[in-house]
Amino acid sequence: MLYLFLLVKCFYWLIYYDLLFGANSIVYTKAFDIGLIKGSAFFLYKQTNVSASLYFIVFLGCLCILNLFKVRIHLLFDFIIWLIVINIHNKIYPTLTGGNYLLNQLLFFNIFISDKFKTNGHWANQIKICIHNVGVVGIFSQVCIVYIFSFIAKLNDESWRNGTAIIITSQINHYTLPVISQYALRFNFLFVLLNYIVLIYQILFPVIVWIKKIKKPFIIIGILMHLYISFVMGLVDFGLIMILSYIYFWPEKKAVDL
Repeated sequence: MLYLFLLVKCFYWLIYYDLLFGANSIVYTKAFDIGLIKGSAFFLYKQTNVSASLYFIVFLGCLCILNLFKVRIHLLFDFIIWLIVINIHNKIYPTLTGGNYLLNQLLFFNIFISDKFKTNGHWANQIKICIHNVGVVGIFSQVCIVYIFSFIAKLNDESWRNGTAIIITSQINHYTLPVISQYALRFNFLFVLLNYIVLIYQILFPVIVWIKKIKKPFIIIGILMHLYISFVMGLVDFGLIMILSYIYFWPEKKAVDL
């Protein structure tokens, strides 16, 4: 799913190529030098040739297709994918949302995740499993941190504390659908309830997501919440990337024990 999502992103970037990467793009760039290692994340940013972005996007799409067909060199392919996405994101930094920055982290930890393991106790296989588990724990931690800090930020907002945050947001044309705006005022008690459900969900996520008996329905609630964020509020990237991160939490019988 991760590679399929990136492939869709490639098509999106190609459709809006002139707007995002062209000679008259909406993005302003400024030359700077931060050294070889840090500069590797800004290689595309510093390019004056408008075709450079096209090469990055096409190459990324090819790697995603190879991974979708299980033609994958462990560590190497995912490292290159992460580096390419970082470069593209840095190139179009004013258009990013928090979801894009989360995607950067997910792709980094995904470098270490493997889908093939041998059953023998050979030291090389044990190291591979250890690296895999480090990647999984990294993704788990990153998503939990997102929810914890989001909850803390919401508590500092009076509208979230008094239950009116979602109602207020529903009245902003850029972050809602007309039908939702009308229903939010008519059935405001439901949206107040949703307000507190979101708060409870975010603070309980790092705990309940580990309880197997209620894990699936709990994650489904989160999926519905992020679908609302994607297709009602219009924050498509953020909502879908959060849903994408749930893949790592979804119970899988064949998963390697952490």
